[in-house]
Amino acid sequence: MVDQIFGFDTQRAWHYENGFYLTGSTTRLAKAIAHWELYKKIQNVPGDIVECGVYKGASLVRFLTYRDLLESQYSRKVIGFDTFGKFPVTGRDECDKFIEQFEIVGGDGIPKIELEKALRSKGVCNYELVEGNIFSTIEQYLENNKNLKIALLHIDVDVYDATRFCINTLYDKVSGGGVIVFDDYSSVEGATIAIDEFVAENNINSPIEKMGYYKVPSFMVKR
Repeated sequence: MVDQIFGFDTQRAWHYENGFYLTGSTTRLAKAIAHWELYKKIQNVPGDIVECGVYKGASLVRFLTYRDLLESQYSRKVIGFDTFGKFPVTGRDECDKFIEQFEIVGGDGIPKIELEKALRSKGVCNYELVEGNIFSTIEQYLENNKNLKIALLHIDVDVYDATRFCINTLYDKVSGGGVIVFDDYSSVEGATIAIDEFVAENNINSPIEKMGYYKVPSFMVKR
């Protein structure tokens, strides 16, 4: 039997690649290039890569791939926090409406077991997938890993409360010269408000920047 990963036939990778270039939006390739350029900024920065909001696993796989290309599998760990399924309900009407529409278009996130299966098939190692509600899992992870340093923090959780929690909780763990990537800044209202509030309330003097060729993602280099 041909192996399947999250509904994809592993024997048809070349077919899927062709389909991506023939049908995919320019914006998808632009984001992949942006992540590559942002990764290059942290090559001399100590710390791991932390992603809040893995969803289907695309950006996490990118960062793992870029790490292996630019450094090595053992240069730094890649850590992903997600429910690995349905989005949690927030209790905020505007955020829950956004989640409802998002799920109609994109569906649920990839199950952890399927993403692990995909990473094993690619021969990837030195990563950690932390499953559950980030409001509890991140704090528990920090309690068990008090010396965590972050070179690249990727925040892609869409809604206000989760975005604010991630930046509040993890900002101090980011090394000087490290990069904080905001996938939803200026494109999703709740996330944008959360980031602007954090920057204003904490007198952050690192500017929020964008790549010249595409509006997503935004990023900050921590001073």
